[in-house]
Amino acid sequence: MKNIIIFIVFFSFELIANELPELGSSFDTLISTSDEKKIKFQIMNQVYSSNSVIRDSEINDYLDNFGNDLIRKGLQDTRDINFFIINDASINAFAMLGNIIGVHSGLIFAANSESELASVLSHEIAHISQKHLLRLFDSQAKNTYKSYLSMALAILLARSNPQLASAAITAGSASQVQNTLDYTRDNEREADRIGLKILNDSGYDPRGFIDFFATLQKFNNFATGAAPAFLRTHPITSERISDIQDRLNNYNYIQVKNRIEFFLIKSKLQALIADFSSVDEIFKNNIEMQRFLNKPATYFGLVYALLRQNKIQEARKYFDQLDKMEINSPMIIELNANLLIKEKKLDEAFEIYKKGINENPRYRTFIYGISKLLLQANQPLKVIELLNNYKDIFKTDPNYYDLLAKAYNMAGNSLLEHESLSNYFYYQFNIQDAIIQMDMAVRSNSDHFYDQSRVEYQLKELKREDELMVN
Repeated sequence: MKNIIIFIVFFSFELIANELPELGSSFDTLISTSDEKKIKFQIMNQVYSSNSVIRDSEINDYLDNFGNDLIRKGLQDTRDINFFIINDASINAFAMLGNIIGVHSGLIFAANSESELASVLSHEIAHISQKHLLRLFDSQAKNTYKSYLSMALAILLARSNPQLASAAITAGSASQVQNTLDYTRDNEREADRIGLKILNDSGYDPRGFIDFFATLQKFNNFATGAAPAFLRTHPITSERISDIQDRLNNYNYIQVKNRIEFFLIKSKLQALIADFSSVDEIFKNNIEMQRFLNKPATYFGLVYALLRQNKIQEARKYFDQLDKMEINSPMIIELNANLLIKEKKLDEAFEIYKKGINENPRYRTFIYGISKLLLQANQPLKVIELLNNYKDIFKTDPNYYDLLAKAYNMAGNSLLEHESLSNYFYYQFNIQDAIIQMDMAVRSNSDHFYDQSRVEYQLKELKREDELMVN
């Protein structure tokens, strides 16, 4: 299973490329629910372990809310998809088994509108909703999905690096590889068709598909680096473009105004991952040359870049200019709170967060920000009270349990500290460390019967789940 997971982690559904028979063939039973859960856990554990994955809560929440909104409105589906962002300049996105979609930072930078970004995510969501990877297995029914994944890897490598692919391709004949490539092109067109409907039903402009293709062509003509590789591994054929344009005749034009957060996220992402020594100069040059998609977002990114370099006074100067633009967004409030903390004005930052929570009661970054300030002020009981109010909302967020564990540690409650740490690891898809922490919770021998019984039961459940993962 371990090798299978490695294959899946690197298998992009963008290799899967139109309208196929109705769902319901034997591929539905090729992978059990248990196997798919194993796959998800191993993939997401690698995601949380990777230094290349963006961990900023605002950026992650934007993508997660954006993507799952497409699922709710475009598919009327209640499934949750795990989205994550990789710090990678190439323009790419990919879907995997386990309802997982990865997005490269280069894709977010390349998108000129939310409709363009939504077109890519809708395409990937369609790959998941139509079970394209399982269809790929079903098309080679004589092989099990486990042995077939080696062929999937060979196809991926063949498109990206023929030299690396040579050994893997020996697992199957050249005709098998070509047949699979033909089949995946069909899936790619179906993902375009379903993606267009998702885009339209979610309130975005379906022409975002064509607009994004134009963006890719621009990168191909004028840029170096990853863009040409993207076009090689995500072939945009004249037939595919013609098919999309024909389908667009069935949709009305939707004029969509980009939310300010779209531009702020792009700028914050750039400020956090661009070269440390020159990141502020990039934003300053863009301001001086009036070269930007959105002026407030450029000032916003500059302030974060200056904070990253610890240039506090200069950051305040540019924030004051941004503040005069009167942009209404919780992201501006968060930036101000960060700046106040750097200025050691903790009381003012606390009040900013309180106001922010009143206006945006479920904004995760505010809740975590005020919790950190309370911990810094040695007030763990207030942190515990605050966070317990949000348990149902953040119950799958490892950062929530990390803060709870710190508060319980400060309050001297060993059992609840280790229980929280166990949940922290579990929701990072790390069952082994979750078991270790829950075992420590059990060994705390609390006088509280209910707490002791609960952690003993949770330890048994974790061990049972771990056994299922191994078998």
